[in-house]
Amino acid sequence: MVLTPPNQQHQQAIKNLYFYKDPKDTEEDIDALIDWLSKQPHLPNITDRVWLRHFLIGRKNNLQRTKKVLESYFTIRVEIPELFDDMTSDAAWIQKAVKVGKMSVLPKLTPEANRVHIIRSIENNDGEFDAMAMCKGSLKTIDYLMRREPVYGLVFLLDLKHCQLSYLLSFTPTLTKNLMRCIDEATPLRVRGVHYVNPPKFVSRLVNFFKLFMPSKIQNRIVIHETYDTLYEHIPRDMLPDEYGGTAGSIEKFENDIMEATKEDDEWYRNMPKADLSKRPIQPKKLDMDMAGTFKKLDID
Repeated sequence: MVLTPPNQQHQQAIKNLYFYKDPKDTEEDIDALIDWLSKQPHLPNITDRVWLRHFLIGRKNNLQRTKKVLESYFTIRVEIPELFDDMTSDAAWIQKAVKVGKMSVLPKLTPEANRVHIIRSIENNDGEFDAMAMCKGSLKTIDYLMRREPVYGLVFLLDLKHCQLSYLLSFTPTLTKNLMRCIDEATPLRVRGVHYVNPPKFVSRLVNFFKLFMPSKIQNRIVIHETYDTLYEHIPRDMLPDEYGGTAGSIEKFENDIMEATKEDDEWYRNMPKADLSKRPIQPKKLDMDMAGTFKKLDID
């Protein structure tokens, strides 16, 4: 099984984080979302109740915040198409990317009910690193998760053992900012941690630079681990791959599992719903007025 479902401990952690809502009320909210989407001329008419439920839970069952992230989810795929085009499993960029990097999702959840997404560089002689491809691969993995379960939180584990300086330098400020926007604004998940392991000497300075393009809440959750011992304080050993001193099995199996599993979404990607920005209603303009504090902002039709 690629993803082990939450156990009783995880369910309790989820309730403690205020994700719980009476199922009847949730169904009413899903009805409201379907109705709202049907009235947005620029958004696709989505009726997949399971998928919409995942968005609702990810936004802590807040209907207005869910609408906002759904709007961003569809529009960003048009505004930044280079991060979302050609996403089927037979895409050429995927075959190219796996020569220098691999991705996986650990089957088990952390005690806080977070998923762990591992991205690692591998030793290669004929591969060419493509930062855009690595970003697309991660977004494709996140899409896979969101289509199958509510993602309460996501922990990134970045293994830099075979990472070259040129790899990190290819993440331009624009690409980094766009990736952060895709994750922070256009998905309902929460980034609970970003952990670097096997870091080369040059990593600390570059990570501090990349932080400039990340939301402050993510900046504060970045940790560089010189040894695996400190990693275990955040991710239990029994869910980590053998390669990181864990007991969960080989990381190659997890990588092969997720590569095979994402093939299930090929048809969805071929007909991926997107926004039609030409039909997006014009937003009312904001007018700032400072008249002894009487009027600060007025909506002008």
